[in-house]
Amino acid sequence: MTAADWTPVFVLPNIPLEIAIGCEIAALAPANDHRVAALKRTHPTLRRFLNRFADNFGQKFEPSVLILDAAAPPIFRDVTALASFRDLIALSAVTHGRALELRHPRGHRVLFGEAFAIYPWMLDRHYEDVIGSTPAILGTHELSRFKGQSSPALFRTSLGESDIDQPLLAALMARWRRRYEAAEPAWEDVALMRSLNMAYHASLLPAGTDTTFYDVGRVVSLWVSAFEILVHPGGSGQANRYKVLEMIERTPWAKVESGQLAHDTGGKTKVKRTLASWLYQVLYECRNDFLHGNPVERSNLVLPTPQRTIFEYAAPLYRIALTAFLPLIYGVQMPSAEDARAFGAYIADRMDFMGPQKSAEEALLTATRPPAGRAARRARVTRPAP
Repeated sequence: MTAADWTPVFVLPNIPLEIAIGCEIAALAPANDHRVAALKRTHPTLRRFLNRFADNFGQKFEPSVLILDAAAPPIFRDVTALASFRDLIALSAVTHGRALELRHPRGHRVLFGEAFAIYPWMLDRHYEDVIGSTPAILGTHELSRFKGQSSPALFRTSLGESDIDQPLLAALMARWRRRYEAAEPAWEDVALMRSLNMAYHASLLPAGTDTTFYDVGRVVSLWVSAFEILVHPGGSGQANRYKVLEMIERTPWAKVESGQLAHDTGGKTKVKRTLASWLYQVLYECRNDFLHGNPVERSNLVLPTPQRTIFEYAAPLYRIALTAFLPLIYGVQMPSAEDARAFGAYIADRMDFMGPQKSAEEALLTATRPPAGRAARRARVTRPAP
């Protein structure tokens, strides 16, 4: 494809990409991607625009670019479809990053949705001036005076292929295309895109330097909403805790421990369910306390055994819910063991597919373990001065 085949739509200055992420219709691409490079050669003002970004300390960089197939149906140019595209990529990265962080804390991972924030300023469609557009502003300015910046609230953490839940990404990408290509989309596809949007906003930083435990409680509430949207039957139906628990219990577990019915859940009548269901119950009760004005303390957010906040478990738990909702099942038929090459390829492919699911389950299982030593706990992420 040539530069004429693609259109730059948005830039994302907070996420340096090692590879492009997308499909034939849209892609989130690094500035050195061959399609973006072709656009820069064809449109010198785009090259100058991308060269005018720096972090808060003056370190220059080129932002990632959300590009769209110029021949894509009009529906894919709508901001709703483009935002959904961003949401599914963000959740495929954040849910996986959170799962890895619970198991092996080190901090240098993409853990918050701000990494995928869309910059409010972009070149106009004629590649002349920069236009700023948000609910608060609508204006234009000269490119020569533009100085783009990444967010001051987080570091630009590189994202590679192994940092993304690839099976989840592929499934969500397929559903995204089905949702926006359909003349009358199925309710479950609409619900999925709505849920991903809510989950994306739940994955954002609770606040800035002024973050309090009230902010974290508010974000937990958004996570609960993301779960409930998934199970809403549409029309005059209702979504509630029990429907979410039923969905979680349908998960095809990768680990035996994850499927054990050993945890009390429910209201006055207790029912033994899985650890994942119990964690959702904690999220649900936490949401009720914070949103209904009940007395709350910091301890409301902390799980006693691992001494971690329930907020840290929300993203991998959401991955578990998506596993059941989609569902994410490895459906390739196992070849005969007599064909060593085919059998070996099958085993390797199945391990790749099941890897993120196992990672999410192992992350949830840390909720049953005592807190790690001080040295093993995740320290605040710092970056040395150059």
